Amino acid sequence: MTARLYVRSGLSLDAPDAAFAVLVVAPDGTPGERAMAELGAHCYEGDAALYLVRTDGWAEQSFDAGALVVRVAVRTVALRQMDVDPEDFTDRSALDPEAAIVLTARTAADPDLSTRLAEATAVFTAAPDVPLDDLLTSEDEWPVFLAPPPQT
Repeated sequence: MTARLYVRSGLSLDAPDAAFAVLVVAPDGTPGERAMAELGAHCYEGDAALYLVRTDGWAEQSFDAGALVVRVAVRTVALRQMDVDPEDFTDRSALDPEAAIVLTARTAADPDLSTRLAEATAVFTAAPDVPLDDLLTSEDEWPVFLAPPPQT
């Protein structure tokens, strides 16, 4: 099973029409999914969501051949703090070679979406058979929000 990537609006009360990239990862999935599931313990809490500090990791969004591509980069120092071996991930961020790409996901998307796509990416950890709508409406399932890459 690989991570599921969706594009959904309605995740922000401040901007209800904003579209968000939403990743769903399985806690016992690929090494990248397992690393993503561990990130929640290294985030700070606020407004029924968790936030990863941008100095530890981020999500890189791009459009390629009719698809939205999200690559999650986590600094190797943060991976070691999570007891995840950075050497398990051979791809590195083009923006920062100290950040390993732990997960890449794609979904079909209209390039015009880029004008209303939020910079943040939401990540939920759930079993593969849990529908996204159930995660979005659950009061118990909090997303981890990943900011865009830091400015270089």
